[in-house]
Amino acid sequence: MASSLRIVTAPHPSLRRPAKPVERADAKLRRLVDGLADTLARQRQPRGVGLAGPQVNQGWRLFATQLPAGTDRELEELEAAAHRTVTTVYLNPRIKAHSSHLTFGPRPDEPRYEGCLSVPKLYGPVPRWSWIELEYQQLETDRLVNRSQRAEDFRARVLQHELDHLDGVLFTDYSLEHDLPVFQLNPETDQLEELVDRSILEVL
Repeated sequence: MASSLRIVTAPHPSLRRPAKPVERADAKLRRLVDGLADTLARQRQPRGVGLAGPQVNQGWRLFATQLPAGTDRELEELEAAAHRTVTTVYLNPRIKAHSSHLTFGPRPDEPRYEGCLSVPKLYGPVPRWSWIELEYQQLETDRLVNRSQRAEDFRARVLQHELDHLDGVLFTDYSLEHDLPVFQLNPETDQLEELVDRSILEVL
């Protein structure tokens, strides 16, 4: 059975280092792939939809996602769909093509807030390509196999979020760059409240 890995949180230095390409398919890589997938699958409160190597202090270009199989529809009830999710591990991913415009979500008047297991309790809108074509590799037995995938809407957003981790980028970087609001989860009310003191974002 795979061993779960420890998720690091900002300002851990591994979150800011660009990850290195995966070049060898060996037992060490298999342990990392299985451990990353297992860690994501076991994550609760909050449940995660993606986890990248740097988030578990592993500086390699790979990430795992845990999303419902099938169409790229908006996942309005992720918790209800959790038992039908498929975990996929992407190695050496890169965007081959993307939409001509950025979006905050499927509805302009209701942006999709992003969160991150490495930036707990903070959420905010992030501009993303509405669709992407992704080239990547997967580990099959003892070799790396080339794959490609087109993703839209929420799935595309998750993939772009995880790709950012491989380049040392956090979603809060967009908040600072574009002066976007950031919301913090109030543990007493379980409601999101806009972050007033944004100085914390400077040190993540």
